Amino acid sequence: MKHANHSEEPLFSIGVVKEATGLTERRIRYYETLHFISPRRTQGNQRLYTQREIDRLKYIKSLLDHGVSLKEVRVQLQQEELISRDHDYDEVERDAEGFFQGKLIARKAEIHRDSLYPLINRHEIIRRLSRNHFNGHEDTKGDR
Repeated sequence: MKHANHSEEPLFSIGVVKEATGLTERRIRYYETLHFISPRRTQGNQRLYTQREIDRLKYIKSLLDHGVSLKEVRVQLQQEELISRDHDYDEVERDAEGFFQGKLIARKAEIHRDSLYPLINRHEIIRRLSRNHFNGHEDTKGDR
């Protein structure tokens, strides 16, 4: 499982974000309604922003300053999210390879390199590992 990244911690009030990005509070809230960002809320309903969201707002502002439309900004952000998910999926595959190689070693079996997943149902295993990875869970029950 991934460790928490400091850029993911909600630490900054809207006033700090306003100063850091040069955007108005109204514009920041507007981008939230467009789902470009999703600040966390305190128990008192105050928005708290992460460093990642501040960087994203700066990026959005830069795109808009260069004449990119909001629709094109949305497409760009969606494409970048897909690329990020593909990267995460690659990470899941590497984790699965290590898992299966470890199982083989533990059983003192010969390691076959012709397949990362020397099982008939490897697509099902990848799907489960991927689902657990994206949901932030680790499979602690062992083999199923």
